[in-house]
Amino acid sequence: MSHIKQVLATLPFLHRDGGKYESGELQNIVREILPESRVGACFRHRLGDSSVMVSTTNRGTTRLGGLMVCDAGHICPVCHARKMAREQHIVSHLVHEHYQAAGVLVDAVLTVPHRLNEPLATVLDRLDSTWKGLRSSPIWKGISRELGIVGCVRRLEVTLGHHGWHPHLHVSFLCKLDLAQEIKGRSWSTALDDAFSIVSTHWQQAGKKTGLAISEEAQAAVAIIGHVDAQKAISYNTKNMGYCKKPNSLTPTDLLRIVAQVTDGATVHAAKRLFAEYATAIKGKHTLTFIGSAKASRNNAVKAVDAACVEVVEEVLGTVSPEAWRAIVKAGLREALTVVKSRREVVAIMLRAALGAGHGRIPLGWMRLAFTAKTKTVIRSSQGLPLEALAVC
Repeated sequence: MSHIKQVLATLPFLHRDGGKYESGELQNIVREILPESRVGACFRHRLGDSSVMVSTTNRGTTRLGGLMVCDAGHICPVCHARKMAREQHIVSHLVHEHYQAAGVLVDAVLTVPHRLNEPLATVLDRLDSTWKGLRSSPIWKGISRELGIVGCVRRLEVTLGHHGWHPHLHVSFLCKLDLAQEIKGRSWSTALDDAFSIVSTHWQQAGKKTGLAISEEAQAAVAIIGHVDAQKAISYNTKNMGYCKKPNSLTPTDLLRIVAQVTDGATVHAAKRLFAEYATAIKGKHTLTFIGSAKASRNNAVKAVDAACVEVVEEVLGTVSPEAWRAIVKAGLREALTVVKSRREVVAIMLRAALGAGHGRIPLGWMRLAFTAKTKTVIRSSQGLPLEALAVC
């Protein structure tokens, strides 16, 4: 049995949580697979000699302040969840503005031929080359004129299925139907047929330009999205590492789940090997790209999202000393601290860490509980900030 078939055999038994506690556990596995990666410092190392502040917010989340984060959303489960949520808000704002301007969304899933046991890097290069072919003139001018494209948002996603690695592009074309010269159908169904024909024809042309024979039926899926369904489409498209529950394929996150949940040594080894291959191949790739009007409007969308999210009501539960934090990490209690909601839970975790470190009780100075009133706290956007300047939200 190939290593791909080994990991796929676990599909019916995988527990896919996607919560904050699971993200922390899976991050530990990334650290084990990629010991030299910056993920090893994420949510584990403190900012200098600072203590760790534990607080809850009016959004129902727990926040640990004073810790580094890596911002490597392509391989870090913790940062992926955080970045994905923010990017969903940004794309949602862009799409909403587009609909307000009488636009429409044409969604397409674009992929290229791939085979079982073919290296992911090879298939990714093939996909990149075909996308560059689509973006080249006159192919891009042709599809833009026929579909009425004024911009687009492109997301790279990678999954693993029975035919091997399956990298593909979720492309949301921002279109103006009054500019679309080849969408002539007067009903929703006939207009969709026109859109499918336009996208698949130009994707095939792009493949031909790079020497690929792309099947029309298998390699392009197209939908015209109404405003009422736009949010659902955005939620589905703005992901790359994947927390979705795909029934017939695995995401990179699922490979980490296999390591965490499966006891068979050969299967675990195969999952680790495949995740390491994914991490190497995806490095340096642009997983989210804005083009045309989407690129022009992105900065305003970022400002709007940040303005709506910078302030939360935060209740500080307490602070954890550097020595206590080291004991928490060593005892494997870091994940439990990320989901506490009360001071009682903080104390319970501190006691477990103290006992694990050989103490009979919580040492003096390890913890300071806070009983102050709730305060409004500005939490800055993490976009573009270096590793040492970030705090975990």
